Amino acid sequence: MLSVLEDKKEGFRFHYVLSDGENKYGGGLGEDGFLCVDAFCPFKELMLRTLINKCINEFVQKVCAKDVWDTDLVRFGFERQGDVFVSSFETLRLPHDCGGHA
Repeated sequence: MLSVLEDKKEGFRFHYVLSDGENKYGGGLGEDGFLCVDAFCPFKELMLRTLINKCINEFVQKVCAKDVWDTDLVRFGFERQGDVFVSSFETLRLPHDCGGHA
């Protein structure tokens, strides 16, 4: 069973720990404005969605990320700027990927 719980960690505006029952993986929004995740986390998109949801709920104005998430960050509202991806509060989103139309 997977769980993602918020915790406190120095150097982070907010930080989460994702557990799969046996292992724990960290990720968060650093004070530098970058989203980060443990490199060996096998559930990076789940962590990314958790962090983006928190950014949206906290009205974070600007979010940056490096291409370490094993998914297309453009789908989440990021724009590539050199070797960094950047999104503003207005463009950040959580794609539903259901394929249907309501």
